[in-house]
Amino acid sequence: MKHRIWLVLGLITLGLLAGCASSGPERDINDPTNSLVFGYVDMDDAPTGVASAWITQVAPPSDTPYWGLGVSKGLFYNSYLPPGSYQLSKLGGSGFFAGQHEYAFPKQGNKTSLRITKPGIYFLGSYKYKKVKSGMFSQAKFAIEKINKPTEAELLKRILDESDNIKDSAWGNKIRARLAQLKS
Repeated sequence: MKHRIWLVLGLITLGLLAGCASSGPERDINDPTNSLVFGYVDMDDAPTGVASAWITQVAPPSDTPYWGLGVSKGLFYNSYLPPGSYQLSKLGGSGFFAGQHEYAFPKQGNKTSLRITKPGIYFLGSYKYKKVKSGMFSQAKFAIEKINKPTEAELLKRILDESDNIKDSAWGNKIRARLAQLKS
């Protein structure tokens, strides 16, 4: 009986997290003004992994500036962002012993800032979580540092392999074309 309760709670949590990762203003994935934005964060040294991620639209001003990102083993992406300026705003995750954690990025000096001027594929980069020393009674702090792996090509391949929604959309051929460019 106990196992069933934990299974049901786990499935509910998974459903809620999946809903969070796909929320934001509604757009057609095949809209030609869309951009695919993606990146990676290594959370091996963090209290939790990443189960949800959000990117904020900084400009132009919007009533709905937060866009959910799909998340899979450190990879995060959104395939329907319109032109504008964005930055990674927060990551979320939970662990059995660690509980629920939210990793909020600063509004200024954010290393993940991005300006989309024309539709396309944009790589935010690969990063590693680093704990920042803080006082005993202050809130835990973190930073991210740029790393070289996984590469843009490795992550695009993962997106194609793991997301039927993207593979079967207009993005499939665009990603394959970008992978061919990266090989040459």
